[in-house]
Amino acid sequence: MRLGTGFWNRLEKSAFSGIAVLLAIPTLAAAPKMEIQFSPPTFVLPQFTGPYQEREASIATSEYEKAEQLRELLDAGKRREVLAELEKFYSIELSPAMLMLQAQIYFSLDMHDKAEATYLDVLKRMPQLIRAHADLGQLYLKKEQLQKAREHFARAVALGSDDALIHGQLGYLNLTQFGAYSAISSYQRAAALEPDNLQWQQGLLAALTQARMFESAQALLNDIISRKPNLPALWLNQAALALNSENYRSALTSLEMAALLGDKDPRNLKTLAKLHLQLGSYDRAIELLDEGLRQNYFDGSGIDEYFSWLTRQGMWDKAEQMLKIVSRNMDRLSQDEKSQYHVEVAQVAAHKGDDKKAQTAFRQALELNPASGSALVAYGNFLTQRKVYVEAELIYMRAESVAGVEKQALLGRAQLYIQMQDYSAALTQLRAVMQKFPEMAHLKDNIETLENILKTQS
Repeated sequence: MRLGTGFWNRLEKSAFSGIAVLLAIPTLAAAPKMEIQFSPPTFVLPQFTGPYQEREASIATSEYEKAEQLRELLDAGKRREVLAELEKFYSIELSPAMLMLQAQIYFSLDMHDKAEATYLDVLKRMPQLIRAHADLGQLYLKKEQLQKAREHFARAVALGSDDALIHGQLGYLNLTQFGAYSAISSYQRAAALEPDNLQWQQGLLAALTQARMFESAQALLNDIISRKPNLPALWLNQAALALNSENYRSALTSLEMAALLGDKDPRNLKTLAKLHLQLGSYDRAIELLDEGLRQNYFDGSGIDEYFSWLTRQGMWDKAEQMLKIVSRNMDRLSQDEKSQYHVEVAQVAAHKGDDKKAQTAFRQALELNPASGSALVAYGNFLTQRKVYVEAELIYMRAESVAGVEKQALLGRAQLYIQMQDYSAALTQLRAVMQKFPEMAHLKDNIETLENILKTQS
């Protein structure tokens, strides 16, 4: 005899979502590094998948009366009382259906170890029971034993499960454990079973993108956006695809749409600003920088990237405009970031020929951070160009002891000696560079030239 479906009322489910990960985008040529942050595919993990379905197994005839009693308790929400009744029996005395109910109640009450043992007991007796594999996979997800979870979901699918959730979860686990190609078919099946479920389509999109099947990913994304145009996450995916294909204008447009729809992730806004810089929309880039500084999500490294990009493009006026915005937000900068700000002020002043202002700014930078390698090297270069050789030599010597700029400092002092026509000192300096940085093989020509000059002089 089979128990009626009314007996098996579903219990409450809870949601389980993935952790956002961040997605990295290839660096654009001669441009600051760009990245876009959006949520990865997620899946729903029910805490308890609900009472056992009649179609999967039947209870024993002798259990029918007990089952009716349990049904009344379940209808009243008395799960612990149901569990107490079931625990009066040895597992061998219960049918697989009753054992499944016991395992599911253990699961619903967060008694995970007992739930696991009971599910495994069911599978010993009925190893092809789809629902047991599916529920055990859910349990292993909750316990963060992802490899075991994937194995049981795969087994459920192999046995014929047509539950979209199981296919979607298998797709997610394949994606995270074995890569994109192993996830595509599972996500496709989940999306086919539940075509209105956005998370399966987003999972499929992630798998296609990671597999570098960009045309398929773009076609899918176009379809999703046409139906859900107000979701910022979709426009972020669009931007990521555009960056992968080096379609920077499309990426910019997509990021602007995401921002308009509410995406305020600082990394995405930084990338948006960098795209505006690269495409020549300097006013919008500086506007984003101003907003970023006021909202306290632009740090010194972002400002440096902006400044370097603008000055390499010869946009000194825009660089100066940017520094004026930074000056209004100095209280948001650290001591080292303030030091770097003064270095950049000095470089703008030097470019405009205001040597007095430049020298003052360099000294302010070094007062704030006496060990700033970038400030020391930039100041040494400035002094060398102005033929203030004695002070420049001292500055370079200080810089040579700072990690990260030793090479630039050694080369700067070598250039200084060449300008002073002290070729012997320059030769010694270049040999020191070659000894410490053997990868700079191109310096051999300069060394030979200096050696020839010294031979000629002698």
